[in-house]
Amino acid sequence: MPTQPKSTPEVEAIFRRSMAALAAGVSVVTGMDPDGSPRGLTVTSLASYSANPPSVIVCVDETCNSYGALAAGKHFAVNLLHAGQPEVAKLFASGAADKFDHVNWTVWNGCTPLLVDALGVIICSRATTTVHGDHAIVIGDVIDGSIRPAPPLVYWNRNFHEGPGHLAGSERQCPQ
Repeated sequence: MPTQPKSTPEVEAIFRRSMAALAAGVSVVTGMDPDGSPRGLTVTSLASYSANPPSVIVCVDETCNSYGALAAGKHFAVNLLHAGQPEVAKLFASGAADKFDHVNWTVWNGCTPLLVDALGVIICSRATTTVHGDHAIVIGDVIDGSIRPAPPLVYWNRNFHEGPGHLAGSERQCPQ
């Protein structure tokens, strides 16, 4: 087993300042626990991974209460947040047990919770999960989705901001 690289407080401080300077879209990743309970967490560590097959990569702290649903579940969804949803981002970043009681949501194909009011939804079949450091890297193959025109929610300098413009002509309703 490879050893984890050692860090110093100085390197960690530089890393945190650098990441704060990097603007990132805000999403809520959702999945279903084996017992059928919806789970979700706010992420900014999301990226496209491959165009063929279309896939995304998301990084998740192994200690968060949603990790089990994402690491073991067959499907998960990436709910892209619009500029009017900073409270949704804060809710899903919290440790609250009743997150889904405070948002409009539906279930895709009987197995994946979706946030109805999101800017867009990317539904994925989990391809693989690997661990590095204190986070898991989850890769999902895109199998469905929707998008609507609205400015995105962006996280930059430890605050939420309205992202620029919107994708014209991109409206598609949330899949059921």
